[in-house]
Amino acid sequence: MISLTILNETGHTSLSLEASEVIEQINTHPTDWVFIDGEMVTRENLSSVNWDDVDSVVLTPAIVGG
Repeated sequence: MISLTILNETGHTSLSLEASEVIEQINTHPTDWVFIDGEMVTRENLSSVNWDDVDSVVLTPAIVGG
């Protein structure tokens, strides 16, 4: 199981999911940044992730500077 935390403007949601469910959540939040085990991972590199070794994923809204 992978710990998934989804951050948003109202707080956060914590879930414990299988890898396929985490990937589904990542796809459901297409503009969020993805942090896997504390490291930011680009969506282009998600296909190379070894999900068997992942402990935690955090989805956070992208920060846009002005």
